[in-house]
Amino acid sequence: MSKDINTEIKKAQDHAIELRNQGYGCAQCVLMALADKINLPERQAARMAAAFGSGFAGTGGICGAISILGLAEGLLSKGYGPEDKSKVIWNTKALFDRFNKENGDRYLCRDLKGKEDTRKCPELIKQGIEIFLEAHPEVCSESKGLFSEIKRALNS
Repeated sequence: MSKDINTEIKKAQDHAIELRNQGYGCAQCVLMALADKINLPERQAARMAAAFGSGFAGTGGICGAISILGLAEGLLSKGYGPEDKSKVIWNTKALFDRFNKENGDRYLCRDLKGKEDTRKCPELIKQGIEIFLEAHPEVCSESKGLFSEIKRALNS
């Protein structure tokens, strides 16, 4: 992994933790920290991710830090039709599998923050950002502006 990607990961993680300290939920922090890389206004990211927190709507279900990556993956996709769904699902599954493996086959919020393991949300937020950006180094490149313009043209 290049130095630039590591710098971008750290920058996004630091921003996410600042947001967490302001009271945003895990999913919001992850999507807001990635917003500039996926051409999404940060305020819109906050609204889109609000219900994903505390294990999806407070149920203790799938951790918001990983579940929101499916939304981010969809926002990066080039197409809009049913034919594009498979690629988004495949890519999201790869992100999920890595998160699950790195967390001892646990992905539910209630299990990740259970009594036996005191994993803290900031650690999981950082992990989600790292997983996404390592899977998408192209959004960290210096030519991100050009990439964004090409992507925008392809999507229109």
